[in-house]
Amino acid sequence: MARVGVVIVHYGDAEPTWRCLRSVWEDPSPVDRRVVVVDNSRNLPALDGADVLPFSDNPGFGEGVNRGARFLGGDSGQVLVALNHDVELLPGFLEAAVRNLERPKVGAVGGPLFFPDGRSLWSAGGAVLWPLGVVMQYRSLARAWRSRPVGFLPGAALAFRWEAFSRVGGFDPRYFMYHEDLDLCLRLRRAGWKLWYSPAVAAVHHLGSATGSHVFSPFYLEHMTKTRLRPFRPFAFRLWLALVHSLYVAFRSLGFSLRGQREQARALWRGHWAALVSLPQGPLPVS
Repeated sequence: MARVGVVIVHYGDAEPTWRCLRSVWEDPSPVDRRVVVVDNSRNLPALDGADVLPFSDNPGFGEGVNRGARFLGGDSGQVLVALNHDVELLPGFLEAAVRNLERPKVGAVGGPLFFPDGRSLWSAGGAVLWPLGVVMQYRSLARAWRSRPVGFLPGAALAFRWEAFSRVGGFDPRYFMYHEDLDLCLRLRRAGWKLWYSPAVAAVHHLGSATGSHVFSPFYLEHMTKTRLRPFRPFAFRLWLALVHSLYVAFRSLGFSLRGQREQARALWRGHWAALVSLPQGPLPVS
């Protein structure tokens, strides 16, 4: 029987995390699973069926996954599953993840992420639009049922081959939140690993339950903006993207200001300034 290590990164309200954990154990997949919940809020009690790791420093999602993976260790099988606490696995997720990661040189696999209504899609894989340095998430139901290689997989519910995850060093701990998944996807691709989309690796995403992304909160806008440039290389390309995103931030902040949302406009500029200051800091090297 295949063995799977599962890391759930918790922050904020405990209810989504309990719901996520329940979906992991109720998945009928014939796999042996070990689960660790990384508690970045230090507000979780003991949980049946999972080890709880409390951290007072709240390192963010990516480093939370790294810490959970180190706790599990390589003896937890050949597959590592990283989950945001606001997702619920649909039946068969774990078995499909194991099966697709047996494909040659596939380093990570993900699948459709549905909104809570169970019908509309948040993501069916994606691609990087290189001239703009942004990710395009596919939301076509027709595309959602086709297994295929993709250029990007969102990190909310993502399975890795342990070998691939460890060889590229896991998530870059410099990211607090947002774009850590893009960064890791690009580093996996640079190291020769494929990203695979499978319709059977499906989950429901209760979007923005902790960060306010669904309402464009200032917190979301600032953190989403500050890490836009770092995943890309070389430095000359990041300079180009700095110009592109300066224009984008100017127009978008103007729109927020005209609607009276001045906090959102200021958050965009704070995030963009942080991105410009960190412009020399590119992605981690891969072997």
